Amino acid sequence: MWFDYWNAGDQDPDQAFARGQAERYEAWHTQIRELAERGVAEGEFSSDDLDGFTVRFAALADGLALQRLRQAPPLSTEDARRHLNRLIETELRRRS
Repeated sequence: MWFDYWNAGDQDPDQAFARGQAERYEAWHTQIRELAERGVAEGEFSSDDLDGFTVRFAALADGLALQRLRQAPPLSTEDARRHLNRLIETELRRRS
């Protein structure tokens, strides 16, 4: 279904569906970025590359969701969360 969803945007002759897809992803990226910015502003952590973090987090979450749904290879929700948390811990350094 996921691949069909993205393919549908390419098949839409007036591109309205594709624009909707792009708008949803842009909104999701904005939310990720704003959460990371808030953590930096509140002194929870620091980052030299919030734009890069946003792209990497979204890509990993997207890929993990697809892997979780397809179970090829098998992936539990807990393991998917562990992978995302590892990315956050690696990319967003805790301030001491």
